[in-house]
Amino acid sequence: MRLWRADVGTASLQIPPTPDQVRLARLVAGAAARRCGVDEDVLDEVRLAVGEACALAVIKHQDTDLAADIRIELTDFPDRFSVRVFDQIPSSSTSPDTDESMALALISSLAPESAVEAAGPGTVVEMTWPIEGPALARPELG
Repeated sequence: MRLWRADVGTASLQIPPTPDQVRLARLVAGAAARRCGVDEDVLDEVRLAVGEACALAVIKHQDTDLAADIRIELTDFPDRFSVRVFDQIPSSSTSPDTDESMALALISSLAPESAVEAAGPGTVVEMTWPIEGPALARPELG
């Protein structure tokens, strides 16, 4: 697992495609959302949606025996908080099944804005929540 600052408003996390790492991704996303100013009442929805997106990526990687990391980008925009979960499975190599459709439906009900798109060799699930209050003071990175 690696966590680093990619640019001014984005942090990236790479996790191996194992179920135990989904919990870590949920916790990191919840902490980042809180720090960025997402409403406290919505934090559970952020954690649940990110957990679903990561679990979906883990399942896709395991079903195809791909050991490549899953990448998660957490972005702090001035008016919104965005999470993007990237898998490395070409969309043509798997067809959506009932579980995947249900996971995506749950994600879309938890995130005010969500999308699934092809990205590089795989797919990205993007979820966005509005920022209601001021972000917490950010420490200087250096």
